[in-house]
Amino acid sequence: MKLALPKGRLWPGVERVLAVAGFVFAQPHPRAYTLEGSDPLLQAKLYKPRAIPQLVALGICDVGFVGLDLVKESGYEQVIILLDLGLNPVEIVVAVHQSTPDLLEQPPKRPLVIATEYVNLAHQWALKRGLSHIVIQTWGSTEGYAPIEADIVFDCTETGATIEANGLIQVDHITNSSTHLIANVDALQDPIKRQYIERLQKALQEVIHD
Repeated sequence: MKLALPKGRLWPGVERVLAVAGFVFAQPHPRAYTLEGSDPLLQAKLYKPRAIPQLVALGICDVGFVGLDLVKESGYEQVIILLDLGLNPVEIVVAVHQSTPDLLEQPPKRPLVIATEYVNLAHQWALKRGLSHIVIQTWGSTEGYAPIEADIVFDCTETGATIEANGLIQVDHITNSSTHLIANVDALQDPIKRQYIERLQKALQEVIHD
């Protein structure tokens, strides 16, 4: 079975929980992406978190660990959410510059510019509100876009400190997110893979609920 593990800030928490659950993975060297595991039937590799929903949806990987925000942003029907690990909690919020606190209630006649890394979620949010809009992909540092390059910031936050530091105020809450275990629909239909997936899920459940 192939596991997609998140490189970067999500990995230490996932690695720790997996180890307690009895699934130990190690890098052969600091730059390695393919990991050596305690179970030879589990093939694990590190990927950027944003790539993981697609890898699981396409069946390139059978299971993966990634933030719920990225699962919702991707919208893949082939991805099944199995377990919330409760790691790396963040909120997806909408913010505007403090100089335009009534922007959503009194929008200009032109389309609003929304800066975000969550293009699909931002578009869906704006449509539900009936807002004429343009979404621009920021690829990071989103809070710095308002009020010059964008009217609205649609971003994730841990504490809200960066939003506040950039003169922004939160005007809407979209969803909470944390690291989740996800699986491919077809992998769950395979008897052998399903057995491993259920074993992994059960072991992780016992750790996070202990």
